[in-house]
Amino acid sequence: MAKYSNSNNGLYLNVYIEQGAQNIAANTTTVNWRATVSRPVYYHTYNLQGDSTLSLTLDGRNVNSSNPRWEVWDGEAELASGSSVINHNADGTKTFALSCTFNPNNGLHKTMTVRANISLSPIPRLSSLSIGQGVIGSNLAITINRQNNNFTHTLRYSWAGKSGTIATNVATSHSWTIPVDFANNIPNSNSGTGTLYLDTYSGNTKIGTQSKQFTASIPSGLKPSFTGITLTDTHAAAGALLSGNDFLQIISDIKVTFNGANGTYGSKITGYRAEIVGKNHIVTENGGRLGMMNFKGSASIRAYVIDSRGQRSDVKTVNINVLEYFAPSFSFSALRTREHPNVLQVIRNARIAPIMQSGRQRNTMALSFKVAQLGSSNYTADNGSATGTYTTVHTLTNSAANLSGNYPANKSFHVIGKLEDKFTSVEFAFTVATESVVMSYDNYGRVGIGKVAEFGKPGSLDVLGDIYSNNQPIQLYRLTDNIGGLSKGSAQWNDVWNKQGTEFGWRNDKYSDNPTGNDWGLFQNYWLDSWKGVQFFTGLNSKRLFFRTYNNNAEWKPSQWKEIVTKDDLQKIVTRKIELGWFINGNVTRNGNLVTISTERKITDIATISDYREVKETIPAGFRPAQEVDLVLQGISDSTVTGTAILHLASNGKIRLTSKSPGNKYWTGTVTYITNDPYP
Repeated sequence: MAKYSNSNNGLYLNVYIEQGAQNIAANTTTVNWRATVSRPVYYHTYNLQGDSTLSLTLDGRNVNSSNPRWEVWDGEAELASGSSVINHNADGTKTFALSCTFNPNNGLHKTMTVRANISLSPIPRLSSLSIGQGVIGSNLAITINRQNNNFTHTLRYSWAGKSGTIATNVATSHSWTIPVDFANNIPNSNSGTGTLYLDTYSGNTKIGTQSKQFTASIPSGLKPSFTGITLTDTHAAAGALLSGNDFLQIISDIKVTFNGANGTYGSKITGYRAEIVGKNHIVTENGGRLGMMNFKGSASIRAYVIDSRGQRSDVKTVNINVLEYFAPSFSFSALRTREHPNVLQVIRNARIAPIMQSGRQRNTMALSFKVAQLGSSNYTADNGSATGTYTTVHTLTNSAANLSGNYPANKSFHVIGKLEDKFTSVEFAFTVATESVVMSYDNYGRVGIGKVAEFGKPGSLDVLGDIYSNNQPIQLYRLTDNIGGLSKGSAQWNDVWNKQGTEFGWRNDKYSDNPTGNDWGLFQNYWLDSWKGVQFFTGLNSKRLFFRTYNNNAEWKPSQWKEIVTKDDLQKIVTRKIELGWFINGNVTRNGNLVTISTERKITDIATISDYREVKETIPAGFRPAQEVDLVLQGISDSTVTGTAILHLASNGKIRLTSKSPGNKYWTGTVTYITNDPYP
C-alpha cells in the first residue's frame, strides 16, 4: 500500500492507495483507498462539529465528498475509506491521477491537498504470435496466444514492399498459404524475410498490434529449366566429315550450347555445366568447349543450368560416340632397280585411321613424293605410281611402286615422302646412294670407295662406309675446324653433356653458367658416358681456372664450379685498408689463404656498452674468415690497459662488437686467420 501526504501546522493529511483485483476481460483494476489525519507529536486537535470537508478524486472521478468528524492526539484518525474501479487503456496500461483535499475548519489548521500520479500493473491485453519456417507456395501454420477467450484478431503481412490482409476474425490459429509470387522478390536468394502483424480486438475495439518476422524459403520445385543442349564440332574438317553425335578422337572439340535456359519467378541463369561422364571434360559456360577427347567409344554428356538463387535444373543427358583416330604412320625404303639403275623404287608402309560411319570408310589416304640430289634443297615432285589418293584403303604393307623420274646412277638422291589423311600429315625421308660399285674415280681426280665418287673438291676421297686403320675405325668426331681452330660455341653450357660428346670451344659472358660472370674463356668438356663427365673453364682476362664434374646422370649446376688456385695466387700478397666500426681502422693483408688484420694506432671513442652488436661496416670479399674469429682490442689510456673490446668477424663479412668498458682509448689489436674467399 502506497502512502501520499501533505501537512499544515503539524497536522498531516494522508491518503493510502492499494491495488486490488484486476479484471482482464473488463480491462479494469479495483483500487482500495483510505484517507486519514495524523500528528507526529502529542497534541490534541479536533473538529467534532461535522463542518470539516473532505474531497477525493481518482482518475478524474470524485469518489468521496464528506464532512468527517475527527479527533487526534499523537496518532492517526481515519477520515474515510472505500474502493473504486479504474479503467485501463486499451493496451492494458494505466496511470491515474490522485487528488484529495481536506479542510479541518477548526481555526488551527488550513486546507491541505494531496496530489499524485499512480501507475497500475498492466493488464495483459495483446495476443502473441507463434510461427514456424515458411516455404513459398506452402501452408504456414500460425498460432495465436490470446489473453481473453473473447478476443479476435486480424492477420496482416508485409513482404518486400508489398502488404495485405491474410485473414480477419481469427481466434487462436490460422493456416496461410504463402503466395508463390513472393519468389519474384528474392531472385538472388533461396529465402527472404517478411513481417506478420497481429491486430487484437475486443469486440469492435482494436486493442493493439503485435508484429513478428517470418522467413520463407524457395521450394525445391521452383528451379530453372532448359530445353536441352546442342553439340557442335568446332573442328571444321571433322564436323564436315561426320554427322549426328559422332565425333573424332583427339581431333574433335565439342562446343556445348544450352537451349531455352530460363529462371523461374524472377531468377536469372547464372551458371552452366556440362561434362562427359567419367572423362573429366567439363564446360562451365554457354558455348564452352569440352576439349580434346583422348578416348574412343560411347560416352554420355550430362548437363544442367544454375540460376541466381543457386538452384539447379533437372539434368539432361545426351549420348555421343567417339570414333578412334590416330596420326598417320609412314616409312619407306628406296633402291635402284636391278634392270634400270636410273629408276628408283620405293617400298611403302603406310597406315591411317579408318573412320567408319554408317558402314563407310570416310577418311582418305594420300601419298606424295619429292626428290632432290643429295646436298641440294631444290626438290622436284615425282608423280609416279608411288603417288596416289586412296578412299577405301587405309593400310599399305611393303607395297612397292616406282618413281617416274630419271635418277642417274652416279648421283645420290634424297627422297621425301608425305602421307596425309583428312586431318594431318607425316613425312619420312630416305637417301639413295649411287649405284653400288667397289671403287670409282672421275675426271676431277675424286676417288669413290663403295660408291660412285660425287662429293669433295678435286683429289678428295669419297667413302661410303667407315675408314679403318690397323683394324680399328678412325674417329670421325670433330673437335676443331679443318685448320685446328676452336669454335666459339653457340650452345648453353649444359647442352654439352646432353649431347654426350667431348667438346672444346670459346664461351663468353652471355651464359648464366659462366663461373667468372663476365669473362671470355676456353671451355673444355670431357665426356665418358651419360653418367660421368668433367668440365674446365679458363678465363682469358681474369686468368682464373675452374672445374666441375658430374655423376649419376645429374645435370650441370653453376654452384658445382670449383676454382683452382695457382702458385702465383698463393705467393701474391694483397694489402688493403678497411673500416672496422666505431671509426677504428685496420690494415688487412692477404698472403695465400692467410689474412692478417692489425688496427691503426689512434684515439677512438667506443661510446656504448655492447654485447655482440652488429655494426654497419663489413669485411670485404677476399678477406673474410672461413669461420668466425675474434679480434681482441686492448684499450690503452696513459700507458695502462683500461678496457677490452672484441670484434667478432663472421664468415659472411658481418662485424659485431662486444664492449664492457667504453670510452676514449688507443684501441689496438691483431688477428690472423684462414680464408676460403677467391683472391681479391
